[in-house]
Amino acid sequence: MSRRRRRPKREEVRPKKESRKVVDAPVGGYFRWSRAPEVAMLAVLPVWIAYEALRLYLTPNERNGAEALVLSALRFLGPHGLDVLRVALGITFLVSIVFTLRQRIPWLQVAFVVALEGVLYGLLLGPVSQALTFFWLDRGVLLSWPWTASELTGSLGAGIFEEALFRLGILSVLLLLAGRATRSLGVSRTPGVALAVLISALTFSGFHHFGAGAEPFDSLVFLFRAMAGLVLGALFLARGFAVVVYTHAVYDLYFYATQPAAN
Repeated sequence: MSRRRRRPKREEVRPKKESRKVVDAPVGGYFRWSRAPEVAMLAVLPVWIAYEALRLYLTPNERNGAEALVLSALRFLGPHGLDVLRVALGITFLVSIVFTLRQRIPWLQVAFVVALEGVLYGLLLGPVSQALTFFWLDRGVLLSWPWTASELTGSLGAGIFEEALFRLGILSVLLLLAGRATRSLGVSRTPGVALAVLISALTFSGFHHFGAGAEPFDSLVFLFRAMAGLVLGALFLARGFAVVVYTHAVYDLYFYATQPAAN
């Protein structure tokens, strides 16, 4: 008697559930993103575009002192030194865009808040610096509008180029040297950082009183600018390059706008 073979039961094929791919949110937050170099470059881009456009249209023969200093250093490249600088800045901005998009940072929102933060600090920079130096104008303040073309473009240029030179450039190099020195000596980094900020502030203040077309030296004005340089240096350490660019530019605009009207 033969045994019947049982047919194997067909296994029910259940449709596989599609696994949802979880996209990680960008790591960080506003205070971290706004200090990132690539985000800072994009946040400063509107100021640079406005400066170049207004300068070419309103004051084509004028340049900010720090910008002129940078261009003089590029003289070895011949008549194309300015073009090289612009191409280098353009490449820097493109690289910043690539890095920012890869990290999925909401840079437009960050740049907008950076601008607001810089406006706030710019309005506070004058009173804070005056309080630090006990410097107070003995004349009334009267709002005047509009700015002259030279004041408008000069303010934007100062925000970009002076901060790029004295904070992003000189202060960063001094911080690097101070860090190496303190590590080799085995001491705290704090005195080195304080000294770097002080040297950059004094250099920033002295820059306005030396060279062709500089202001006559005045001890109170020098001290005032040195105090402003200390504030900007501390702000650069705490909040990054983009914030100090907006702070410096807005302060200069506020300064010119609040000067007494000429009789």
